[in-house]
Amino acid sequence: MTSADSDYLLRLASLSLSFVGFSAVVVTLRGALGGELSDRHLRLVRLYIEGGLLVTALALVPTLLNLLHIPDTVTWPLSSAAAASIFTFVLLVQFHRRRTVEPGRFPAWVVIVYAVSTVAVAGLWLNVAGIPFPPNVGPYAAVLTWALCVFGFIFVRTIELFLHREA
Repeated sequence: MTSADSDYLLRLASLSLSFVGFSAVVVTLRGALGGELSDRHLRLVRLYIEGGLLVTALALVPTLLNLLHIPDTVTWPLSSAAAASIFTFVLLVQFHRRRTVEPGRFPAWVVIVYAVSTVAVAGLWLNVAGIPFPPNVGPYAAVLTWALCVFGFIFVRTIELFLHREA
């Protein structure tokens, strides 16, 4: 792993952890405004915090493997397989949680996010297999970045739910 690879992933981990902290502050602010947390709020809070912590942890995995002197030929397939497995699980769990709390049709933006996220996870599995290129940091970093962007996008789309003062 190059220093640029490690630098990018460590910066992504820092940014992701900052996102988790900021999300927690917004949730605390809701409580300070006298708002209760509905099932929808709880689903979103779990998405922000779980998602941000997952990106943080996954961004650290390759550096840990490097510190253990694991060769890149093992690091990227192993890291990609771990991330692909976890993000597959997250997509399924989030689909179920959303269905449980918010029945009905998904808005178009949600369908698009799920579709692109599914393609991203498939890209990780291709990175594991070394198709069409040998396993490398590129797809791994791109998918982790995508995931953090998705969590941030959802946060921005839903922040008014947390800051709205109930009558």
